This record gives sequence, C-alpha cells and structure tokens, in this order.
Amino acid sequence: MNKFRFSHLYFFLFMFISLLTNSSTASSLDEIKQRGKLVVGVKKDVLLWGYQDASSGKIVGMEPDLAKILADDLGVKLELVGVLTAERIDALKSGKVDVLIATLSDTPDRQKQLTLVAPHYYSSGVNLLARKSEHFKQWTDLKNRRICSRRGAFYNRRVTVTYGADIVALYSNEWSKQALRDGRCSALLYDDTAIVAMLRKVEWATDFVMPMTTIFTNPWSIAISAKDKDSELEKYLSKAIIKWHRTGELLKIENKWGIPPSRFLVDMHNIWNKKMDHKWICGDSINADTPKECL
Repeated sequence: MNKFRFSHLYFFLFMFISLLTNSSTASSLDEIKQRGKLVVGVKKDVLLWGYQDASSGKIVGMEPDLAKILADDLGVKLELVGVLTAERIDALKSGKVDVLIATLSDTPDRQKQLTLVAPHYYSSGVNLLARKSEHFKQWTDLKNRRICSRRGAFYNRRVTVTYGADIVALYSNEWSKQALRDGRCSALLYDDTAIVAMLRKVEWATDFVMPMTTIFTNPWSIAISAKDKDSELEKYLSKAIIKWHRTGELLKIENKWGIPPSRFLVDMHNIWNKKMDHKWICGDSINADTPKECL
C-alpha cells in the first residue's frame, strides 16, 4: 500500500515539475516563432538605455528599441521584462526571458554563466558621480571613502582592491542614487554612459560632476542561456548585431535618444564596412577567423 502511494506521489510530482518546465519561457529560435512572442529582459532604471517612462509607464530607451527590431524582424510580439542589475542574470538563467539586452558588460565570469553573443553592440567604462564640493580629482582619492554602487556590478571588487574604496553595494541603481542624495556616501560608482545621461538633468547637474577619467572600459553583450551556445538563436542574434553595425542602425538609435556619440560604435561601423579585394574584412558572420577588431 505504501509503495502504491509512493509511486502515485512520484508520478504526480513528476507531472508537476514537467508542467513547470513547459510553462517557463522557451528560448530556442523555433520555439520563439511558434509561441509568437519574444521575451526580452531590459533595464528599467537606466535613463536613455532602459527606463520606465513617467507618463506612459512603459519601459523605453535604446535597448528596448533594439528588442523591438528583433521582434519585428521575427514577425512576433515583443514582451519587455524590466530587470535590475542584481536580477538580470537570474532572469535569463531561470528562463524568465529569452534574451537579455540590459547594459551587460562582457566579463570572464559572465562568459561561464551565459552565452554572450558576438559581436559586442556597445561599450562603456566606469566613472564617478560626485558632489562638486567633494573635490575628487583622481582615483586614489577614493581610499577609505564610502562610495555607493549597485549590487552585482563587476567593477565593485576591482575598485575596492585597486583604490581602497569602501564600497556600499545597494540593491538597485535607484537605491544607490538616493543614498548619494541623502549624503550616505561621498560619490556613486557607475557606468560613464549612465552618468552622462544623469548630468543632463538639472537636479544632478547643479551640484554633481563626473570628475574622473573613465576606467575599466568594457564592451556590452546581448546574452542568452548557456544551453543555447552555438544555437540558431545565437547565430540569428549575431547576424542582427552585424547588420546594425554595418548599416549604422546603432548610431541612429543612439542619436535618437540623445546619447553622446560613442567612439566604439563609430569604430565598429567603420570596420564592418571595410573591404579588401572587394570582400568584407569582417565577413558576414562570426567564426574562428573573424579579426579581433570586429568583435
């Protein structure tokens, strides 16, 4: 009797797990097309890149625009999932989203966890947003100073070890910004592109400044699940990024959102349009022979 009950319990448990698995977001290209919907994780707290519009409540920005281009090209609906820095990798690993386009820097640790699609689509570095009254001038000035940042940022440990800063890593960008406003830290460690966007607002430009030379420059990657390495989805996304570089689409969207011109995008547009003997130097797809400067 006990064995009979146990076998039934095992059967129902198996069916329950199967239902959960089948209800999660599929990530293969064919499944996305069959489902008729592409689910993309984008930032919801980075001005110009991915943020909630106050009037509409919708998530807008350069990266949501890129997600829409992908969905339109595939002929499917787009569902945007707003994520914070601390949530974005788990959102992809758990199957909550198919694709992640969320200011994700390419790092060795992330390469182990995810499939980072080549070529890169943007690049940024690390800088400091500080009150003008703090008079920060060089990175060594951070020693033993309380510096706010966001949890999960790849540069937290590097700045701690290299410059001796006391990093206060908070859950989200908004919490970090509020801590800076409240005077709970001397400055905010943040992506230089995001700081430039913030300083366009009077509320920040009046009392704050980006005083340092940008460090730890890192390219950004569109990411998919580790299990989708070498899949048709990865190949599709790679060719889409190549097209964006070659046609200048990324430059156009950057300009649309008023993002300061990126040297990275200009260089990538030029190299992907460069030919030798009437052939593209970078080719039409990423492979083992693709020159490093094309990535």
